[in-house]
Amino acid sequence: MDWEKLLSLELYHFLFVFARLGGAFLFMPFYASVYIPNRVRLLFALTLAVMLTPVLSGQMPPPPGNVPELFRLLLIEITAGVFLGLFPFFIMTAIDLAGVNAAMATSFSNATLLDPQTNVQSTVLTGFLTLCALLVIVTTDLYQILLGSVLASYDLFPVGQSLLTGDMMRSLAKTLSAAFTYGFQIGSPFIIMIILIYSSMGVMSRLMPQLNIIFIVMPLQVYLGLALLMVSLPMIMWWFSDFFRNTILHFAL
Repeated sequence: MDWEKLLSLELYHFLFVFARLGGAFLFMPFYASVYIPNRVRLLFALTLAVMLTPVLSGQMPPPPGNVPELFRLLLIEITAGVFLGLFPFFIMTAIDLAGVNAAMATSFSNATLLDPQTNVQSTVLTGFLTLCALLVIVTTDLYQILLGSVLASYDLFPVGQSLLTGDMMRSLAKTLSAAFTYGFQIGSPFIIMIILIYSSMGVMSRLMPQLNIIFIVMPLQVYLGLALLMVSLPMIMWWFSDFFRNTILHFAL
């Protein structure tokens, strides 16, 4: 094989590796954070694709004979990458739901800022918990498991073969349902606090109608909510990291 054919074959393999990596990095936590500039993410994806191309060349199909077939194969790779990015992205909804419950408990529901993960406006406590979750992902090396899931996906989704879209959609739906359930479990202390505070406010308003209960209970609700967040934050992050790791390992092994 001459150098021209060898170079074109390597570029063909690089294109397929970059298509899957690029699709995954569009939604994957930490790698898709708005705090990382787009050029840095693109450069990292290109560098990683260059490093992985020699390793994954043996799993690449032969070059297609026409351009439409090439685009079809690239679309399959991009779809597989987006699925690998959406899977951990849906897991992050657990921490988002816990942040919403915490904001309701502390009366900070109207205080919003830009969420670094979803790139939309969210409550302050949701953004705070999301930043803590991203910090946990980095410090506990969970970002390496995310990359491992991309590498392991070449055994689950071989290059050039049609995707099992039905199974993929069911997997995403199941993951999103589990994340919502786990989010309610993580935020259950704040839900209990809300029930107790508003029940007490109802009883006090019945016993003393002339007393303005809101002005009395509101500062107490803020202090109690922040105190509960300070006490429960380590346990919330531990529960989340355990849930994140156990869910991702199904793809990373």
